[in-house]
Amino acid sequence: MVLKKIKHVHFMGIGGSALSGVAIMALNEGFKVTGCDLEEDTAYLNKAKKAGIKVFKGHDKKHLEGVDILAVSPAVVYQNERHPEYLIAKKSGILKIWDEFVGEYLLKNKESICVTGTHGKSTTTSMAALLFEKAGLDPSALIGAKLTEWGSNYRIGNSKYFVIEADDFYEKFFSYKPSTIILNNIEFDHPDYFRSENQMVKSYIKFIKLLRRPKNLIINQDSEGNKKLFGRLDERFLKSINLYGYTVSNNPLIKLDSSLKGEMLDANEENTVFKVKGEKPSVYEEYKLSIPGKHNVSNALGVIILGKIYKIERSVIRDMLFKFKGTVRRLQLIGEKKGIKVYDDYAHHPTAIRVTLEALRQKYPKNRIWAVVEPHSYSRTKALLKDYKGVFKDADKVLIGPIYKARDKKTFGVTGASIVEVSNHKDAVYKKDIDEILNLLKKEVKRSDVILVMGAGKSYLWAREILRVL
Repeated sequence: MVLKKIKHVHFMGIGGSALSGVAIMALNEGFKVTGCDLEEDTAYLNKAKKAGIKVFKGHDKKHLEGVDILAVSPAVVYQNERHPEYLIAKKSGILKIWDEFVGEYLLKNKESICVTGTHGKSTTTSMAALLFEKAGLDPSALIGAKLTEWGSNYRIGNSKYFVIEADDFYEKFFSYKPSTIILNNIEFDHPDYFRSENQMVKSYIKFIKLLRRPKNLIINQDSEGNKKLFGRLDERFLKSINLYGYTVSNNPLIKLDSSLKGEMLDANEENTVFKVKGEKPSVYEEYKLSIPGKHNVSNALGVIILGKIYKIERSVIRDMLFKFKGTVRRLQLIGEKKGIKVYDDYAHHPTAIRVTLEALRQKYPKNRIWAVVEPHSYSRTKALLKDYKGVFKDADKVLIGPIYKARDKKTFGVTGASIVEVSNHKDAVYKKDIDEILNLLKKEVKRSDVILVMGAGKSYLWAREILRVL
């Protein structure tokens, strides 16, 4: 990209997973880049610093000296709309939500493959980006989690293809220019932004209608939310796009002519084998995943269709899926001590917690599994509380810690104890802080136990502290 002058962009909230990658990509595009974050260290900040980006701790209006664009994370805005940096930038017309920056500068003249939905975005985007890389298509990519093979959450390519995780929160995905969309699923989330499920579905419809050539929509036929969305898409629009579906069910919720069905053949400790069949496109093939879980078979099906659309060889698709090692903080083994394994995972929605535990149980059918959960936000806990019933069925022991408040300013009358009560698990307890969790684990954990720590706040630090004290 040729710039008339070197523009200085300052990223506010640069410690976030996506924002850190965007900052580095902007640096590569020729921008002068700086950033700031309330946290001195996050899982993603080191990469930005190593790339030569100056990062300030905290927020200060002095950071805007000489800045042409202030790109902010919506999380920053939700925490405090009175930040001096934010207010000054807004008044002077240099403010952009970071996704607006991506859409305007990084996606310019690109064919964008967008992966969206409530669950599985990072894994599916990683699979798609890796597939394009292995096929020699040299994509750029931006993912909400670090891809194990790359050791980062972004890739800077030289082709027209850009594979990107498209998040519905704050309706950030409206800034993108989708040529192909993989829609994994829709389930009510982000009650701190969306007032209702209906508003959320409307948002997804608006995003899908942004499709531009070649206008490919790949949709999971098994999602209740997707069914609600699909029923509100008019026939004229559906005829104007290339529509493909995927399912792991004998009776999918959405009926489509162009559809691939995945059927589990074997799910063991080492891998998951499944066959794929369909008439449009004509397919009857067998695939193998090294990562566990039926939900990952569903994620893989969307990527298989993507590969077919872009005429990628079957052997390349099969090889990528089998060798795919997952993403950081998605059922990630962070260590083992005294015969006890500790896993870290980003799951913080009841559905994500349930399928993650199911996947871990596939991998460890006979071991005792501990689920250590950091609930995410009071508003989400309140809105989704009833959905916690039965989600811990694949765990032997459940420890619910304090709620990570995230952007909330109120507690809505819920605590971790509320989840314990609703979960109906025979061995679930609430612990008010990480010290109580550590003390209990030190007393009761045994050799061959598996500890899975889940959350989207400070839980990744919990996991490392648990491993340390074992």
